Amino acid sequence: MLNKVFKNFNYVSAIIAAGAGFLYGYDIILMKLVFIMDSFRIYYGLATWNGFYRDTNGNTENIFDNFRESRNLVDTDDNNFIEGVITAGHVFGSICGALIISYLGDRLGRRKTMIVTSLVFAVGAFLQVCSSRSYFWIAICRFILGLSFGSFNVICPVYISELIPAKSRGEISYLYYMLMIVGIIFSGIINGYIFYKSDFDFIELSSISRKDPSEPINNMAWRLAFLIQTFISILYSGLLFIIPKSPRWLCFDECNVEALQTMAKIYNTTSLSDTKLQEKFDNIKNDAIINRAIGHSNYSELFIPSIRRRTFNIIFMNSIQQWSGITFFLCFHSQIFSGIGSTEFESLIVIPIILISILSFFIIFVCFSLIDRYGRKSLLLIGMLIMLIINIFNIFAFPHTPSSSSSENRNLSATPLYSSTPLFTNFDNCKTEKNSSPFIHDNELGIDLYSDSCHKYVYYCRENSNKISWDKDITEITKTKGNDYLYSKFNDICMEAMDSKSFSISSRLSDVSIVLFISIYISTWLPVPFIYKAEIFPIRIRTKGSAIGTLTSRINLLIFMILCPIFYDLLGSKFCIFFTLNCIIGALFSIIACTESKGIPLEKMEEKMSGKIIEF
Repeated sequence: MLNKVFKNFNYVSAIIAAGAGFLYGYDIILMKLVFIMDSFRIYYGLATWNGFYRDTNGNTENIFDNFRESRNLVDTDDNNFIEGVITAGHVFGSICGALIISYLGDRLGRRKTMIVTSLVFAVGAFLQVCSSRSYFWIAICRFILGLSFGSFNVICPVYISELIPAKSRGEISYLYYMLMIVGIIFSGIINGYIFYKSDFDFIELSSISRKDPSEPINNMAWRLAFLIQTFISILYSGLLFIIPKSPRWLCFDECNVEALQTMAKIYNTTSLSDTKLQEKFDNIKNDAIINRAIGHSNYSELFIPSIRRRTFNIIFMNSIQQWSGITFFLCFHSQIFSGIGSTEFESLIVIPIILISILSFFIIFVCFSLIDRYGRKSLLLIGMLIMLIINIFNIFAFPHTPSSSSSENRNLSATPLYSSTPLFTNFDNCKTEKNSSPFIHDNELGIDLYSDSCHKYVYYCRENSNKISWDKDITEITKTKGNDYLYSKFNDICMEAMDSKSFSISSRLSDVSIVLFISIYISTWLPVPFIYKAEIFPIRIRTKGSAIGTLTSRINLLIFMILCPIFYDLLGSKFCIFFTLNCIIGALFSIIACTESKGIPLEKMEEKMSGKIIEF
């Protein structure tokens, strides 16, 4: 494989094009971390800060310096609306980008379109650095970046499929998502460090007075994060200038001489009269002549009798992709992990970035080696069956209903609700089924302790984010024995809770199931539809067919983001029954409706899709 890469320039060019996946992965984690940076939240009116700090338990009064964990931000009333506007800007941008690029890709060509897209991305990233104190401005910047990502998602698989031979087309297309994982890890390391230095590693830990709680603090952290993203996007834009134009598009645009010269360059052939080169060129040219005779098409041709089955397959594939449960896990995994016993650092950084990314990389590497050997259908079916099993387990894995956003999970108690002692609260924050049996009885305190947050008084464990609750008032004991005694006492109890079955089995299995689900999805149902949509359509409507896939995926994502919190609040984890049914439908689709495309040259794909040939 490596010999092919270094011998033929088409492989190098396709890998460069797949580098857009790195930008995508980098941006995913960048925005996840920027959204929870204190300075960003204050600057854009998501939260205010009165100058006080909190510890891991959510306490804000009488905490010791060595227990100070982070600033005690208080979310504003407009918090959810502002986050929604910024997030929606990116989603709407990707929808618009997919529509626009489906026309530009045919008019300007694949290469020029990718260059324009990368430059637009760089501009949007830089505008984020220069953003004024208005969430509409940052929403516009996210819209611009969304335009780029929607465009990349359409044009990159098309360019790669037109440049790479059929026998290795799937492998090289898979690199887009392998590089996405690399981008996620890279972004997690760089921006995770920036996040830690800005929000947890304070130079001045003493409380300060603030006349205006909304007064901005140092905004260098998130601006630096966006600046690094801008620099990376400029580097990528420069690389795109060295890749060749698509020979298939050149033939379709009646630039036959340039197409032949480009093919000689990418296949490392010195003679234009080389027999193998001429044979490949004639096949591409003849296919372009046939498609030109039909004419430049529009979206309506995707629904003519000879094409519509492929179109419906792409629409269905990209719909079931979102409704398999992945959007729920990706949007709410931090709350889920926090609710089943993961620490704040685990739920924000370790699990989504380290565990999921590394596991996904290894699984996607296996799939990378299998896709051109066993085909697209096999990976879709295996991936969906595994996700089906996990969804069935998830129906019973974590029977809780989240009632707070990710930012609220960072600020478990904005105000101490049991002011007589800052060690625990009487905050009603129940997210699990109320335990009727205590896991331990403490004789010194004279209380039964439960492994949940559903009783009258709650203690948040410092090391593992488990919750311990009880019903008896221990105010007098607190006054008599003091804070030091209770800190030590409850830390010992937390360790016992960590070793108990209530935490060690159910919560850890929930962690594993969610990590595995996301990793399997990223390795199968995310890349395979991406590859498939760029293979099965004729060249005259290839970009529009690819755009249909992206549009369907983004629109379903937008719908799900609106409906999911509503239904999950109503149904809790039983919402996974819906995902389970969709996985069953997806598995049946993989078996019955999906036509295998592995190893089929693009010029022969029409015959394959119409059933005239069985294999090539």
